[in-house]
Amino acid sequence: MVVLKVLTYLNKKGKYVIVVFAALLVISLLVFPFVKITDDRVDYLPDSSEAKQGLVILNEEFSDVLKANGKVLIKNKTVNEILNLKMEIKKIPGVLSVIWIDDFVDLTTIPIEYIPENVRDNFYKDNKALFDITFTDEINSEVTKNAIREINTLLKDNGGVGLTPRSVVGVATLAIIVAVAIVVLVVVIFTDSFMASLLILVTLGVSIGINLGTNIIFGKISDITFIASSVIQLAVSIDYCLVFMKKLKDARSITNDLDQAIPQAMYQSLKTVLASSLTTIAGFLAIGIMKYRIGAELGLVLAKGVTISLISVILLLPVLVRLYIKAIDKTNHRIYIPHFKFYQRWIKKPVGIGVLVGLVLIGGFSFYFQNQNKYTYSDNQVEYTELEKEIVNTFGEYNQFILIIPNNEPAKEVQLLNQLQALETLQSVTSLYTIVPYGTPLEMIPPQVKAQFLSDNHSLIYITLDVPIESDVTFKTIDTLRDIVKDYYDTSYLTGESVVIYDSKLVIEEDYLYVLIASLVAIGLIVFFTFRKLTIPILLLIVIESAIWVNMAIPYFQKIEFAYLGYILISSIQLGATIDYAIIMTDNYLKERRSNSPIVASQKAFVASIEAIFVSILALIIAGFSLTMMMEMDLIRQLGILIGRGTIISGLFSLFILPQLLVLFDKLIVNKKLINEKAGK
Repeated sequence: MVVLKVLTYLNKKGKYVIVVFAALLVISLLVFPFVKITDDRVDYLPDSSEAKQGLVILNEEFSDVLKANGKVLIKNKTVNEILNLKMEIKKIPGVLSVIWIDDFVDLTTIPIEYIPENVRDNFYKDNKALFDITFTDEINSEVTKNAIREINTLLKDNGGVGLTPRSVVGVATLAIIVAVAIVVLVVVIFTDSFMASLLILVTLGVSIGINLGTNIIFGKISDITFIASSVIQLAVSIDYCLVFMKKLKDARSITNDLDQAIPQAMYQSLKTVLASSLTTIAGFLAIGIMKYRIGAELGLVLAKGVTISLISVILLLPVLVRLYIKAIDKTNHRIYIPHFKFYQRWIKKPVGIGVLVGLVLIGGFSFYFQNQNKYTYSDNQVEYTELEKEIVNTFGEYNQFILIIPNNEPAKEVQLLNQLQALETLQSVTSLYTIVPYGTPLEMIPPQVKAQFLSDNHSLIYITLDVPIESDVTFKTIDTLRDIVKDYYDTSYLTGESVVIYDSKLVIEEDYLYVLIASLVAIGLIVFFTFRKLTIPILLLIVIESAIWVNMAIPYFQKIEFAYLGYILISSIQLGATIDYAIIMTDNYLKERRSNSPIVASQKAFVASIEAIFVSILALIIAGFSLTMMMEMDLIRQLGILIGRGTIISGLFSLFILPQLLVLFDKLIVNKKLINEKAGK
C-alpha cells in the first residue's frame, strides 16, 4: 500500500520530521507577536454596513472622535472643587480632553442651579458630577492605563473612571493556561503511561503553537478567536492521539518489531481518525461562510488548527514514541475509566423502541423551544463595576450616537436638530449650532471647536440617549433616527456602539441558515463516503442535531438571554466536534456485525467505544467550562457553557441512545455487501 509505505519511510526519517516541526514551531513563535489581537468589531462587518461606513469617515476626517474614552464620576464636591479637579485631570499624561458642563455654559455668570434641568442633569445631579474623558492612546496602552490609575488615585473614595472599553486578552491568556492545565491532568489520568501523556502534550503543544503563528496570514485576529481557538483545538485533538496510542498497543501485541508496529499504527490510526477529523474540520469550515467575519475567522482558524493537529499526530507523535518507547513502557500505570457495563443488558429492541419514541419527543419539543429563545447580539459585554452602576443609576445609560451628514446645508441641520429634540429618550443633542448661534461666520469659530464638528465634507451631530447599549427599544430608536434623517439627507451615516451591534444583528441573523445547511451537507457527505450508506449519515445527524436542540432549548427554561453568535457557532462546533462519538460507535458496530447479531454487536460496540468517547468528552467539557469560569466576556462564557453542556448531551446520546437505534435500524444501515467490504480490508 502506497500510504503505508510513505508513512513507514517518514517514520524511519524521524530526525528530519522533528527538524521540520521544530523549525515550523520556532518560526511560528517568532511571528506570533506580529499577529494583532483586536476587539474592534467594526472591521468584521460587511462594507455595506452604515455603521462601518460612518466609522471609516470618522477615522479619516475626525480622528480624535475615535480616541479611547470613558466617564469620570466625582462625588461630594463643590462646583469650584469639581472645576479644580477637572484642571488637574487634564494635566495627567495620557488625557486628551475632559468635557463638563462649563464647556457649554459660563459658570462664572450662571450658577449651576439656574441651568435648565434637561441640560444640567447630564453633567451634575444628586451632588455628583460626570466628566466625559478622552485619552490620547488606545485603552490597552500603558499610557492610558497609567492615566486611569492616576485619576482613581486623585479621586480616592470620591469617584473614579468608568464606562471605558475593556480588553479581555489578559484574562483570556490566564483562562487558556488554566484550561490547558486541567486538560493536561485529564490526559495524564486517562492514558496508561506518564511518558506517553507527556509526548501527547508535546505534540499538541507544537500543533497549537504552529496554528497560532500561522494566523499571521490573517494579519490580525479577534480576541474571541484568540481565546477560543487554542482551547477548542486542544480538546478536539486529544482523541486523535489516544487513537494512535491504542492502535500502537494493538500492533505491538502482534509484533515487537517497532519498524513494523509503529507504521502499522500510523496507518490504522489515519484510517480511523480521518473521517472524524474531516467532520470536525467541515463543521468549522461551515462557520467560515459567515458574512459576519468574526465567526468566519474563528471557523477558519479552528479548521486550520485541527488539520495541523492531525498531521502532527500522524507524523510527529510516532517519531517521538519511537525515541522514547522504553520510557513509555517503564512509566505504565493503571487507568480508571467507567465502563457502564450494566447498560449492555438494556440494549434490546423493546427498549430501543421506547428510546426512539423518547428521542422523537425530546427532539421535537427541544426544536420548538430553542426557537423561542431571546438573544443578544453584542459579543463583548462585561458586567458593570459598582462605580459604573452608580453612574448609570444616576445619569442614565448615556448611550452616545454620532450622526454624520453633509456640511453644506446648515439650515437643514438646524431643522433636523429641532426635530431630534422631540425624541422621548433624548438626553442631549450637540452640534456646531448648539454651541454657537446659527449664522455665525465660520472664521469666527475657534478652530478647536470647529474641529469637533466640521470637516471639509461632513458635519457631526452627537446624540446621547437614555437607552441601553442593546435592547429592542434601542434597535427601534436606531430605525427611528435613520428614518428621521432620511427626510433631510439622501446620504447620512449613523454610528456608535449600539449601531454596530444593530448592524451586526442584521448580518448574523442572515448567517444562521447558511451555516446550518453548509455544516449538515458537508458533514453528511463525509459520513456518507466513510460508510457508503445513505441511511447512516441521516441517522447520525438526527442523533447529534437532537442533542444540539436540547442544548439550545435549556436557556429558554432558564429564562436567560444569550448571544446569537454563540448560537450559530455552537450549532457547527458541537456538530463537527461531537459527531465523532457517533462515528466511533457506528464504526465499531459495523465491525462487530461481521460475526454477531445486531444486539450482541451493539453491546460489544458500546463497550469498545466507551474509552475513546469518554476521554474526548471529558477534555471538551473541561475546555468549555474553563472558559466559562475564567472569562468576563459574555460570548466566551456562554460559548464555554454551550460547548461543555453540549458535549455532555452529545456524549450521552451517542453512548446510550445510538446503540439502541443501530439495533432498530440494522436492516437499513447494514447489508452483506458492506460487511464483506469491511471484512476484506
